Amino acid sequence: MSTEVETVKAVEWVLEGAGRLGRNVAQLPSPAAGEILVATMMGAISPGAERVLLHGTSPLVGEGGYPYQPGYLNVVRILDAPDRTLVGERGIAILGHRDFALVPYAKFVRIPSNVTDENAMLGVLAADARNAIEIASVGPKDRSLVIGGGILGVLTAWELCHRTNEEVRIVERDPARRELIQAIRFPRNVVRDAEPGNAKWHFVFDCANGSDAFDLAQQVARPGASIVLVADGSHEKYSLSPQFFAKGLYLGKTDANPDLRSFLAEWFSRHEDRESLLDVAFRDEIRFTAYPQAYLEALLGPPERRRGLLPRVRYD
Repeated sequence: MSTEVETVKAVEWVLEGAGRLGRNVAQLPSPAAGEILVATMMGAISPGAERVLLHGTSPLVGEGGYPYQPGYLNVVRILDAPDRTLVGERGIAILGHRDFALVPYAKFVRIPSNVTDENAMLGVLAADARNAIEIASVGPKDRSLVIGGGILGVLTAWELCHRTNEEVRIVERDPARRELIQAIRFPRNVVRDAEPGNAKWHFVFDCANGSDAFDLAQQVARPGASIVLVADGSHEKYSLSPQFFAKGLYLGKTDANPDLRSFLAEWFSRHEDRESLLDVAFRDEIRFTAYPQAYLEALLGPPERRRGLLPRVRYD
């Protein structure tokens, strides 16, 4: 067992209940066999999922579900390990809003040296978008509509560009966000508009996570079409309309990609221009040392202060 790294004090922020953000501090010992000690380099805040968790209105986390650890997978670096050859490796691990942790090495996904932290973080979220497309079984001649121009909506449209040769359209009714995503250069043309148009769609991906969006999805889907709720944990209660049954629609809902490691290997190896996508995603940045005020501001502050799609959290 390694003894070169002294005991580390780890800080994590958890939601103790609706509106209550709590700070926990723990001393971490040296990693045991099969474990690694990691330090977070970058994380992110999910504006949709974490806002409803903070308000206590998430249908997935009831009153008995707290305390709850919010947050995405983090980009981390190995500080210590029984196998000293691993020290210094950069990768992805599930930590939430936490600066240090002991994790099983088997759950660590290494990031190639030529891939930036931001690109790796987007890959984790793009895996969820790919999972939605796999659930729907989109083919090359299928037309797809994405409702919601947030980070999951944008990444769903991005991945659809690799799956279908037919029209892909994003519906985003917020003028500021619609203008923001106009700057993204997708792998091929993606229509960005406030309305779904007159056509009926083979597949509708609800990435807006609201009852209004789900109602719209049922309206614009063609008979026999599929609607997929792309998970970020914040979907409101929804109801199946008479149109759902009259049209014979199918409904699916995603969870985390069951094969994240394989998808990331593909994501890291692709030669595509993501510069505009990364720019639009990560225009907002906060420091972990500025929690809790910065965290609360990111989720509860005025929408006009948000410049990008995914607030980045820096830990250095």
